[in-house]
Amino acid sequence: MPNLNPIITYARGSIYTQAPYTGYTNPASNTLGATVTVEGWGKRSAREAQAQAEANKQLADMVAETRTIETQAIFNYIDALRTKLLWQSYQEAINGINGLKLAGAAPYKSEFISAQKVLANDLKYYSYGLIGMLNNPDQQLLLPIGSLNIPPKNFVVNDLILHAQENRSDIASNKAAVDSAAANLESVKASKNVDFLPGVFYTETPSYASSGVGYGSQKSFSFLLSIPLGNGFLNDSDMLAATNNIAEQEVNLSSTKTKIAIEINQTYLQYQSAKDRLETAISAYNLAKTSKNSNLQGLLKFRDAEYELIDARTVHAKTLILLERLSGNFEPPNLH
Repeated sequence: MPNLNPIITYARGSIYTQAPYTGYTNPASNTLGATVTVEGWGKRSAREAQAQAEANKQLADMVAETRTIETQAIFNYIDALRTKLLWQSYQEAINGINGLKLAGAAPYKSEFISAQKVLANDLKYYSYGLIGMLNNPDQQLLLPIGSLNIPPKNFVVNDLILHAQENRSDIASNKAAVDSAAANLESVKASKNVDFLPGVFYTETPSYASSGVGYGSQKSFSFLLSIPLGNGFLNDSDMLAATNNIAEQEVNLSSTKTKIAIEINQTYLQYQSAKDRLETAISAYNLAKTSKNSNLQGLLKFRDAEYELIDARTVHAKTLILLERLSGNFEPPNLH
């Protein structure tokens, strides 16, 4: 809103507590006045632009924080799903042992049951974390669904970096911070512009007589224009601080772009390793599956291969999702 600061004044003529000397007449008078502040040029528009830039920055910060929470929730869900799949793998192995009725299988069955108890506690732990994401303490424990069987993808690192610099939420936040700092500098510059305080006053004196001479009523209008200068032209520390803030935000933006390139290159290398591990795990799983029901060793070998496959799928899923979100792709993943 414009800075107006209206002032209304009323002044009454002199009042004496005792009668003046003989022959003196004190005419009564009334003065009405109004003064208002007229802001210097550019102040209001600069203030409005700064407020809008700051609002945009807060919105960008909120989006960046939202993306971070989303990633945390996705990884928490994957951890819970991995635990569930491992529990099911052990249960299938226990059922296989019961079905084969092989001698010497009892110790392995006890080991699997013991591992299931640990996994059950882990599943509860991650499920409580999912409830925390829902912010509903009365919600029943959640049981994740899916297989983590996400097909591998091929990427071009330079394309990922370019897409990230155009779509990453932290880039948008840094750009909004630069815009906010620039708007703040313009607001500081505009604050140096002088204000004007125009005022209008009306004075009325009624007719009166003094020493036998009669005087008619008097009315007058007056106009006042005040221009407060202050020391804004002499002190420029606020402008230096605002200018330095722009430079700082620009450095932060440049640093974020560099960090993005490093993060994507590092995560890309991790993803290549995760793909290789997944391919090896799938081959071992398919091979072990052929001798799953032949004997105890075949069953144990299959369970180990399935365990490795679940872990390989977990690492692959997490690395793939992280790589995509680092590159600015925030679509919810399909965990099948």
